[in-house]
Amino acid sequence: MQCPYCGSTNLLWDIKNGTVICRDCASVIDSMYDYERYNNNEIVIDFNKLTINQNTKEFLSILDNIRYKNKYKIDLSNKNKYLTEDGIYALQLLNMDTSVRKIYDELTKYGYFSGKKIKTRVAISFYLSGYRGNKMRNILRKLHINEKYFKKITYKIPRNIKYRKIELTK
Repeated sequence: MQCPYCGSTNLLWDIKNGTVICRDCASVIDSMYDYERYNNNEIVIDFNKLTINQNTKEFLSILDNIRYKNKYKIDLSNKNKYLTEDGIYALQLLNMDTSVRKIYDELTKYGYFSGKKIKTRVAISFYLSGYRGNKMRNILRKLHINEKYFKKITYKIPRNIKYRKIELTK
């Protein structure tokens, strides 16, 4: 095949667009399409027929045991949760001050910071109840929370929670 415009045999077939193009003068010479045979035989996997091997079940149970090794299962208001030792210690710290307990209950009631760990929510409750300086650093140290991380979280506390805190402490 040869280009009718420049006479070059340096041709390129563009598979994507189905055209034959001359490389020297860049003119479109012809349209060619490659029709492959349509294969109707698809591989179908029926997941109902798959069975889980006994070794796989044992392996998954070992993984669960490793995952919850240092955690304790506790039922909090009919919700099964796994708590770490820090979480249990944080819940014990809530009993130190009644205003902190009220703020914590309010945070959990309305779902504020529900994605955070329990120890972080307890630390936020202490912060909102007025703990600052060395007292707050001591609580963060006991709960194994980084001060920079906690400072980042305190910037995300909405104003309405800060104002509502004053109503709860009275």
